[in-house]
Amino acid sequence: MKLIILIVLSILISIVISGPAQSKITTTRGISNVYSKNDINNIKQFISSKYNGNTKLYGESLKDTFYGVGVLTRIGETNIETTKDICKQTKEQLKQNKFTDIELVFNGVSILSELKCLQGESSSSSFGNEQKLQDLLKNKLENGSLLEKTQAINIYFTLSSAKAIDSKTVSIIDPLLTQTVNSMVSLMDEDGTFKSVSTDDEGNLQNTAVAYFALARLSHRLKNNEVDKLVAKVVNKVDTVLASADETTDSLYFNDLSTTSSLLHGLLSLASVNDKVADVISNKQINQISEYLLRQKNVESLSDAYHLIVGLKRCQKNSISQPISLSLVKSIYSPSGLNDIRVRVTDIFDQPIEASIVINKVVSSKNPRSTPILSGKEMKFQSSDNSFVVDLSNENLKLGSYNFEFKVQPVDTDSYKSITNIQIVTITGAVTVNDMKLSYAPKSDQLGSPKTTNEVQFGQKLPLIEIPSNNIARIFFRIASEAQPYQAQQVGIRFYSPAREAVVPATYSADAYSYTFTNKDACKILGCQSGNYQLDLIIGDQSITPLQWNFGEINLKFNQSTVPANRYPEQLPISHNFRPAEKRPPQSISSLFTLLVLSPIAIFVIGLLFVGTNLGRFPTGMGFIYTMGFLGCISATALLIINYWLQSKMDVTLKNLALLMIPLVFLGHKSMSYYSNLSSSNIKKD
Repeated sequence: MKLIILIVLSILISIVISGPAQSKITTTRGISNVYSKNDINNIKQFISSKYNGNTKLYGESLKDTFYGVGVLTRIGETNIETTKDICKQTKEQLKQNKFTDIELVFNGVSILSELKCLQGESSSSSFGNEQKLQDLLKNKLENGSLLEKTQAINIYFTLSSAKAIDSKTVSIIDPLLTQTVNSMVSLMDEDGTFKSVSTDDEGNLQNTAVAYFALARLSHRLKNNEVDKLVAKVVNKVDTVLASADETTDSLYFNDLSTTSSLLHGLLSLASVNDKVADVISNKQINQISEYLLRQKNVESLSDAYHLIVGLKRCQKNSISQPISLSLVKSIYSPSGLNDIRVRVTDIFDQPIEASIVINKVVSSKNPRSTPILSGKEMKFQSSDNSFVVDLSNENLKLGSYNFEFKVQPVDTDSYKSITNIQIVTITGAVTVNDMKLSYAPKSDQLGSPKTTNEVQFGQKLPLIEIPSNNIARIFFRIASEAQPYQAQQVGIRFYSPAREAVVPATYSADAYSYTFTNKDACKILGCQSGNYQLDLIIGDQSITPLQWNFGEINLKFNQSTVPANRYPEQLPISHNFRPAEKRPPQSISSLFTLLVLSPIAIFVIGLLFVGTNLGRFPTGMGFIYTMGFLGCISATALLIINYWLQSKMDVTLKNLALLMIPLVFLGHKSMSYYSNLSSSNIKKD
């Protein structure tokens, strides 16, 4: 018995000891995409297009300008040509405002802070009235809604950091901060979400996001036990809030882009002041949120642009886990090019990361569970292009597609976790693609112009190309096998973005393939969804290895409104040919038959009027109850049959009839027994 107890205890101890260690060494596959330089240039152009030269603001208000400036400063666009004009216009609006709109003051102060227009200035010189600013902040901290409290906190901390607020205001506001923490935490619902005001029925995730960020700032500023206990109370509900996320195979999000970004920002801010948050949010969840954010690249508003960049920046730099990506420099190789297989390891903004890479194994894509062809191959770092290279020319890899499993171990293990990533490498010698050209011009007869023709070598990729909406575009290429023209069975061009996807067939003529399209053609197949589209060449044939080559990226802009994507497109009405109605007797014959069927009831009623009724021998006592119940059941049965005749269904009628038969048989038996006993007693009397 003692031996058994010792064995059980040793097993439990080993589980306790090994459990946490195993959880720490688990790896993920990293993120499948990054926010590249092209993406940054695109969002710069989008923000610039929203600048209004008349109002000297982005968009139509200070709020839009706050979003636009927030994006540009976070992506490193510090030399903003319009900085002076924006600062001047912002200060004018703040002075004109009589401190009744906390949101306008918050947006204005944030803009001035981002553009570094607050340094060396007092709030009185910037805003015009220090006393009204004090009253506004004090009022909102004491009596405002949750959002107003957080805006007041951010205004106060921003001005304090810039030393643009006097000591009197500090002496008034500082004592209110701990009280504000109490009032904010009191708005937390049982599920961990925050209400806007105490009278709300329930909280929401947007309120929760701003509360997290404000509480993190307050905890960092105040540094006292009371505030830390209140923040810990909020942190205890973080897992419940995370459980409300929508999750797919590789992404995780909360309602929409703005909520997801704000909540991530708030959670990671809380993690900087409370270590328990890191135990709730996993490396996998950070990667899943990153995947969701990267799918929102094609923004359509300043608000979306701001929340996208804020979310991506929080993913890039945080204290829990920073996502990394592994990508192939080329995915298609000829047998002679296997001595230079390269990969890159970058962060979410495509910045190189120091790491060591080992090819764990290589297996055939057709049979991933087969014995590895090779394993344990270490890659070498090349500083010239920040890539990792390996020579596999002596590994006897035949034509086909292979799954390469890469193990990436970052040097900075505190910031990055190791990943295990699978990439598909295709080795093809059966066919090659030559003379790949993407050209565009206002007219079709100008498509051959060298100025608007872009060529790309097989296996490489064209940089982003913007095709004007009034131009015609053409994709031209040749397929060859052993230096001879080759006509494949299936050849298509795939347009795809996070929002839309379409595959169109290429036309074969004179030993070459081509696909020509106008802006109207593209609008039709892509639902008029403007944005960047990746271009893939897809070749399929039973005699060669299937080929998919991502050869470029284009930007399309449509003047028409976007057609909503619908999984189930509208279909034409279906018309049915019904059989002609059969000939039936005239209505008069049917009516006469109905009268004949109902005539016995009329004869019975008329007979009662002439003959009369005799209730003298009607039973009494229990006999009366049995008889009335029996008659009631008979009447109910008759009504049930009539109801079936008029509207009811057979299965419903039969079920009800089966239930009705139980009291009918019982009461009928009791009634008949009563009358039988009554007849027997009358015979004895006679």
